[in-house]
Amino acid sequence: MIHEGIHDRFNKAVEMERTGAYPQALTEYFSIIKEDNTYRNAYINMGSLFSRMNHLSYAMECYQKAIKLGEDFINYFNIGCIHYRLAHYKNAIISLEKSKKLNNNFPLPLLVIGLCYSRLGNIKAAESNFKHVLKIKPDNRVSLTALAIIMYNSERYKESLKYINTIMLKDPTNIRLRELKSSILYKTGNIDACTNEIKHLKIISNGFLFYDEYIKSVPVQIYTDKYGTLDEKIEFLEDRADSDQNSLISLSLCHLFKGETEKAIDYLMEAKKRILN
Repeated sequence: MIHEGIHDRFNKAVEMERTGAYPQALTEYFSIIKEDNTYRNAYINMGSLFSRMNHLSYAMECYQKAIKLGEDFINYFNIGCIHYRLAHYKNAIISLEKSKKLNNNFPLPLLVIGLCYSRLGNIKAAESNFKHVLKIKPDNRVSLTALAIIMYNSERYKESLKYINTIMLKDPTNIRLRELKSSILYKTGNIDACTNEIKHLKIISNGFLFYDEYIKSVPVQIYTDKYGTLDEKIEFLEDRADSDQNSLISLSLCHLFKGETEKAIDYLMEAKKRILN
């Protein structure tokens, strides 16, 4: 039976760790293991400490020693996470699968397995694991976001929107997801909804690249022609806008350069509508 004093020393080390005295905590854990090399909790806490200090090889060694003293899903998960951080994705999957086997209601191994498969380029396997996570934890943000992007990249826009909208119910100011949503609405021809999304983005963010990148691809000859100032150009172009799609694009550019973002977006989206029609 372990002498009672070793438990007190372990608790003292835990308190040192809690207050940020990592070197002192490590010294105490080492002392405990030197006295009793079967004290499993000391290995686990050392592994956690080394991991937070980014000494990953030492952390791995501690977790592996803890595993030899008794298997559990948390330590296999910890080992898998270290492999992931080291970009050893196949080894990470092996450890994470062991964690999953010991506790199939623990969603985090599935999540990191999905990230591993994403890194390995196996998108089908990644998608399967992210969906499995959502069966256990339907509001998991990482899985929802990953699936939204996977669906977007494979042009399954309806499914992508479903995941985006789920996240935005709790995080309506998520700029990146609103950008993705506006892009989907644009690609699928839902121009009015796309316009509203972009206008909202202009309010909540300092910049929105989607519109600005599109603008860069549009010819700007309108700024060097014979029609004079921006205000004069706008007046001329508005007279032609009903019958000339290119005039709408040029109007968009003119208003953008005047700083009238709302009007710039409106004219750009009207031009897009005419292209679709």
